Amino acid sequence: MTSPDRRIVDLTTFDRPDAHRSPSEQGDVHLLRLVLDLQLDALLLTLGAAAHAESRRDSSGSVPWRRWLVEDLELARALAGVLVDGEVSPLPALGGGLAPNAVATALDNLAVRYESMENLLTSVLDRRTGGQPWRGAASEALARCRKRLAELQHCRRTVIAADAVARTPFLPGEWLG
Repeated sequence: MTSPDRRIVDLTTFDRPDAHRSPSEQGDVHLLRLVLDLQLDALLLTLGAAAHAESRRDSSGSVPWRRWLVEDLELARALAGVLVDGEVSPLPALGGGLAPNAVATALDNLAVRYESMENLLTSVLDRRTGGQPWRGAASEALARCRKRLAELQHCRRTVIAADAVARTPFLPGEWLG
């Protein structure tokens, strides 16, 4: 299936055999993708458990949630890096390998998600009901979301400008007239 719309990703391309890799290497890459998928699941489970423990003010300190979160995040980044460095897109949502300029693609995808989060948070916070315990966290999330959007927009402009310069082959003296 091929679509001219850039926003639609043909996921069947990830299932096709790669002519540049041996069958055993393709199997290894597939296993690494599965490990990354499981690592991301573990990261989310750890995040949920840490949030639950924090909300209950569990001060036992017997479970190192924060350290595990940092380690899980580092491992997920390392696995994604290995797959992207091998010119294999780990997962469509991780960017990389999907477009000639993977950085621009990742920034665009992040911007879309943060814009959606901003709209949802604004909608929830605009309601004139008060006293909910989640309002403070939602307000903080909205402030962070807006800050990240501003950073993403700046980075996107920088990447687009750098890409335009790299793609424009001028001859020496061409602009001198």
